[in-house]
Amino acid sequence: MNRQQITEMVKALGPEVARELIDAASRSAPGRMGRGRATHEGSVYASVANFGAFTKSVIAVGRRTGAGELLEAAKHFGNADTQKAVQLSKFDSAGVLVPVQQSGEVIEFLRPEAALLKLGVRTQPFKGELHMGRQTGTSVFKWVGEGETVARSAPKYGKLVLKAHKGMVLTDISNDLLRTPGVGDAGVGEDIRATVADGLDEAGFNGDGTGAAPKGLFAQLDPAQVFASTGTTAAAYLADIDKAVELPLTEHVRMGTAAWVIHPTRATALMQLKDSGIFVFRQEMLDKGTIRGFPFVMTTRVPVTKIVFSADWRQFIYGIDEDLILSEHDTRAEHDETTIRAIVKGDFKLRQPKAFSSITY
Repeated sequence: MNRQQITEMVKALGPEVARELIDAASRSAPGRMGRGRATHEGSVYASVANFGAFTKSVIAVGRRTGAGELLEAAKHFGNADTQKAVQLSKFDSAGVLVPVQQSGEVIEFLRPEAALLKLGVRTQPFKGELHMGRQTGTSVFKWVGEGETVARSAPKYGKLVLKAHKGMVLTDISNDLLRTPGVGDAGVGEDIRATVADGLDEAGFNGDGTGAAPKGLFAQLDPAQVFASTGTTAAAYLADIDKAVELPLTEHVRMGTAAWVIHPTRATALMQLKDSGIFVFRQEMLDKGTIRGFPFVMTTRVPVTKIVFSADWRQFIYGIDEDLILSEHDTRAEHDETTIRAIVKGDFKLRQPKAFSSITY
């Protein structure tokens, strides 16, 4: 059931009730951002339990067309936020019937699961298509003697274009679970969050741009910033790690949110590495969570054959189209299950490819 259909259903409850509900939703609907990007209390994205309860409420609303049936069922269906939403005298919480979801909160909701978001990439809400300018070259400074001339130079500019690529999740959920108030809310929300986050991470790192998929990090790296390892000895690892840090800095990339991203198996190899019987990286990695002084994030979305460093992960643009769309479908009625569909649209771009380097093993 989409937002327009839900709005029409609410209108059927009566003009005065509809007006109050819609006005209240515009002021405090779950999913709106408060100051400082904090969610409102009871927001859809405030917790996985709230998100699961919201998912279940979508199903409840979609299956009941009569206002009386809807109100009676919803009173016994979800958590406290859902129950308050049907108490028509409490219009400040009735926004759950007319949900408005903003991409900023989608990002915050996914952050505990998504490796890219842990790295500090720049999140950019957009709708459909977004053009962003970037500097691709600088003017040139030169000393000149008396009577000499200097060639004209000027900064050069280009642009990035974010385009919405659509990804989907289909999840079959037991109706026995959905009919049980307060049971399984966190499980439903956690499953959808983890699945969406994993799909976005996979595309953000490994997307090749074929078909409907966006291009990810590895498809956009500057070839000059990618190099093969010189070996797996302690000296080779140290030299390669130093070179990975050096490459972005020698390209005059300003240091920002610098960090490594590494496969867990490669991280284990680093921790086990010894030189003259002394661990090279182990204590730093365990005690400080850093490699050569820079934090690292582990994820299986990065191949075990690669280690990636960035002098500033804010140069990675993580674009999410405005709406996260939820809907329910009775396609598995014979199993007494409901299929939940989640749709998210996004794209990924490197604003400054030279801010990144990669070692290949």
